Amino acid sequence: MLKLTSMNRRAFLLTSAAAAIAPAALSALNPADAKEAMFGNKAPAWYRFKLGDFEATVVSDGILSLGPIAALYPKTPKEAVDGVLTSRFQSPTAFIVQENCLVLNTGDQLVLLDSGLGTYKVFGTAAGRLANNLMASGIKLEDIDAIILTHGHIDHLSGIMSDEGKRLFPNAQIIMSQVEHDFWTDEAKTSSTGMMKVLVEAARKNLLPNKDRLTFIKDGKEAVKGVIVVSTPGHTPGHTSYLLSSGGQNFVYTGDAVTHPAISLQHPEWILNFDVDPVMALETRKRFLDMAVQDKLTLIGYHFDFPGIGNVAKEGDAYRFVPISMEV
Repeated sequence: MLKLTSMNRRAFLLTSAAAAIAPAALSALNPADAKEAMFGNKAPAWYRFKLGDFEATVVSDGILSLGPIAALYPKTPKEAVDGVLTSRFQSPTAFIVQENCLVLNTGDQLVLLDSGLGTYKVFGTAAGRLANNLMASGIKLEDIDAIILTHGHIDHLSGIMSDEGKRLFPNAQIIMSQVEHDFWTDEAKTSSTGMMKVLVEAARKNLLPNKDRLTFIKDGKEAVKGVIVVSTPGHTPGHTSYLLSSGGQNFVYTGDAVTHPAISLQHPEWILNFDVDPVMALETRKRFLDMAVQDKLTLIGYHFDFPGIGNVAKEGDAYRFVPISMEV
């Protein structure tokens, strides 16, 4: 074992000081070499992989800034909620989540699952990037044949129409639960106030102009080839997840049946204030996670850390999300 004597301790300190001074000295001697412009830009957020015989691309719409996390779980002690985030080195006062839309190339169709926040700024300015990221990934908006929606919340369907009333995906059919459609387009809800008013207006803006393009789906049936409907109500009345099956591989894509890779899995019993029916949402969450474990389904979570792909493991009465390394 090395011991520092008074002599070699002094030498060590002198050497360390010289090493610290050296970069500054070099910078002074060669100012041109020490300066490098910072780019400031970021790579478009998309990730492509094989899903059996399909080609899948997770395309980010950006991130949502939701403020203090404890406000989203008002029936749970603030210290407990904050603790989950701080244990993950995340801020409990500035909670952010991702938006992972998914494009499937089935060989016959190009299908988009969920369409992001559009131009709304209700959750900050870092979302609404789907169209640009799709184009950066090589996918043209006019080539999308169908948009499959998990539910009618503002951050999942608002990329369908522009503010000027233009269809951003001019050739796409809109596929969703009829229960979900009818809930959000109900004329009686136009008198809503607060956040519900914003949600209703966004849903009506994006759904009503597409009446002629709507296709309604049923639990257990195919929405399109290889995409099977899995009813997951509670967060909203007609919330739907989708089993993606091709070439012996089985994935499941969800919007908000589970919303956070730690909270939703470690504490599935915690009630989220955005859940329309909290009791049903809780039951659905556990049933959905049990299905993912038992059937060994790879999960793609809309609000999980990009690209949101991983497996679910059971841990006592709770669960654990295990991200899958991205292919390169």
